[in-house]
Amino acid sequence: MNNLTEIFVRNWPQRVIDVFCNNHNCRIISSFLLAITFSVCVSSCVSPPEYTDGLIENIPAVVDENDYFSLSILGDDYSEEKEWNITLLTDSSDVILTTLVVKDLNIGNSDSSFLFLIDDSSDTMFADTLVSEMVWVSEDSVSAVGSPKKVKFLGDNFTGRLEYQIIKNPDN
Repeated sequence: MNNLTEIFVRNWPQRVIDVFCNNHNCRIISSFLLAITFSVCVSSCVSPPEYTDGLIENIPAVVDENDYFSLSILGDDYSEEKEWNITLLTDSSDVILTTLVVKDLNIGNSDSSFLFLIDDSSDTMFADTLVSEMVWVSEDSVSAVGSPKKVKFLGDNFTGRLEYQIIKNPDN
């Protein structure tokens, strides 16, 4: 690149302004308009909402580990049928702790939502109709109740919070 091209490339923004404005006042007005345009563009950006509990409405959060399963739902007229396989590894000497918490429930007369826990032989180990707020805890031997393999949620206008956990405790 020769010197003349290099000078032009380095100073091209100023050259563009010089083509349209040949006096000092026009440069000030152009800079002012550029600053306003930049400010409007930056100030009109919208950030996503901040969630205090990490849950997004109507999107179930699932954690599935070898010794732990968790399902969290923040429902707002949530009507879905969902099913999750559980990778919980158990043997007959294990004990499982199961908790279910339903809070902030707001249901109508025709709303009905259900939660099922299915074992490895496709039998229902646990079933609950989600019609009232509750805190439920159960500690069961795998030899007595079987090994959980699937959680099923049937939502019909579910509005509320659901927290469901299954924890394996091999030490009992």
